[in-house]
Amino acid sequence: MQMSFKLSYLDPRNNLRIGVYIGLLFGLSSGITGMIQGGIIGLILAFITAFLVQRMMSKKIENDVIGEDVLSNAFVLGIIIAIFGAIVFSSFKAAPAIALFSCTIVAVRSGSKYKKLVKEKNLKIEDEKARLMQQEKEASDSIDVTVEVQQPLRTNAENPVKITIMNPSHLPIRNVSIRAECPRLVRCDEPEVSIDIVEPDSAAYNVIFVYPRITDMIDLGKIHVGYLLNNNYYRKIPIDIGEYGSVDGKAGSGMEVPEIESHMLQAVRETEFYQGFIRLKMSVNNTSPLVVNDVSLEFDFDEHLFRIDRFEPAYTVKNNKLMIGNIEGNTSRSVAIYFDPLLCSNSSDIKCRIFYKDAKGKLRTTEMKPKNIKVTCPIMRTDSDINVGMLRELVSALPFSDSKVYRIKSDLDTKTLMNICREMVQRRDIRHIRTLRTKDGKNYETWYHGKTKVNGHDIVLKITISKDTGSIELFGATQTAESLVGMLAEFGRELSKEMEESSIGKSELNQIVNVTIKDSIIQRSNLLNSCDISGNCAGDVVIEDSVIQRTEFKANFCPSCGTKLADDANFCSDCGTKII
Repeated sequence: MQMSFKLSYLDPRNNLRIGVYIGLLFGLSSGITGMIQGGIIGLILAFITAFLVQRMMSKKIENDVIGEDVLSNAFVLGIIIAIFGAIVFSSFKAAPAIALFSCTIVAVRSGSKYKKLVKEKNLKIEDEKARLMQQEKEASDSIDVTVEVQQPLRTNAENPVKITIMNPSHLPIRNVSIRAECPRLVRCDEPEVSIDIVEPDSAAYNVIFVYPRITDMIDLGKIHVGYLLNNNYYRKIPIDIGEYGSVDGKAGSGMEVPEIESHMLQAVRETEFYQGFIRLKMSVNNTSPLVVNDVSLEFDFDEHLFRIDRFEPAYTVKNNKLMIGNIEGNTSRSVAIYFDPLLCSNSSDIKCRIFYKDAKGKLRTTEMKPKNIKVTCPIMRTDSDINVGMLRELVSALPFSDSKVYRIKSDLDTKTLMNICREMVQRRDIRHIRTLRTKDGKNYETWYHGKTKVNGHDIVLKITISKDTGSIELFGATQTAESLVGMLAEFGRELSKEMEESSIGKSELNQIVNVTIKDSIIQRSNLLNSCDISGNCAGDVVIEDSVIQRTEFKANFCPSCGTKLADDANFCSDCGTKII
């Protein structure tokens, strides 16, 4: 009799056959009909017993609660099933005997198989434990502890003992405890320190301070190190710190007593104007031989004049503090902070407080020397025009130049965007020199020249709009860096505002700060290079007609001199430019 179904961990055909054979045997006395009935009863009871034993044992194995009495549990379950089977099939005379023998034999056979599985599982668990213990032992043996002592030792002063834990293994070690066992001639106020974790293939250290009591060769004692590996505690063999000579550290002894510096960190900073931003480059130097921990920077500046655009590298900001982490002894960390000018100012300080914990865990603070920033928004008054040749000479001669580049998403065409930009610029007393474009109308470039009202310095402004790169570039060249960053910041803010508030289309403007992308766009955008000093352009570059078309953008201004126009004006009343 072949059975087509199986139960995991069992050989069901043998178990079911046993039930059938027992049923046939005890039903023999009742004839053919009794044998058939007995076989069916034996088959049913054998199947139920095998299924229930499997279910019970599987759950116990999953929950790791199975013990050595596997066969006893299976036998008791078989007896219980036999009792219920005898009751259910009580109408058949041989049912009690069939139930008793079928259920108990099948239960014991199934239990014996589970006992074998449990034994195999326990062996695997023991093998895995042995393997892990071997790995832990190898990892623990590879842990190296080094001790460094500042020399010479001085009495009446803190003498740091640096303990470094090196973990070359692939397992992290946690809750590292370091305890100094100092002899009577050495005082140690904090003999126990700890390290939370030492990651694989890395090192960490802490410091214990000792105080010699006499001037002589002194044995500093031993260092005890313990730690957790996979939640198992290990302890290294005690390490001898060694013998070191100590000298008198009292005041007036002719030798200076070393004191912990009140400011172990020093901040060096400088600023430059970059892409319309004020870039503050700052280096935090740890001048001590010991590590300083949890270094954070808190900047103090007039938020009406500046805002912080970004940091490089992009350290984490927490509670308005820039977290730059730990700084090893005699090393430094650097960061660049980009300040975006919101308003112009003749003088404003950027300050920074530096918070950190010294090697003893004491919270300390120091300050960066304030950096004075001057941002000038030039007021322009322009009385004369220049030609293309003079424009090219000015761009080369002016000492300071830079660009702001924006990625633009707009439903307006390039020409309309250029008209909006020109109207924005020409509200000031600044002269339009040339507007250039490619023949396909995808790229526009317009140039302006002006002079500052106070000192008569030349200023050049260029606006480039490119459909090919989906960008707008603001280029400026000035006599001073302060006026350059002020001009780019002012025009950049106004451009963003005009695009947001434009009533003739929706536009989205985002500044490009990636240097590679920005430089690539700038290199492709200079149409003026295609024109000679007389203003004649070659290739696919053409000069826009001097007649300026008015857009429906807010109030109307003359694109040449910036004078406000009447709604129905066809000519500018000041300079005579024709408006259509």
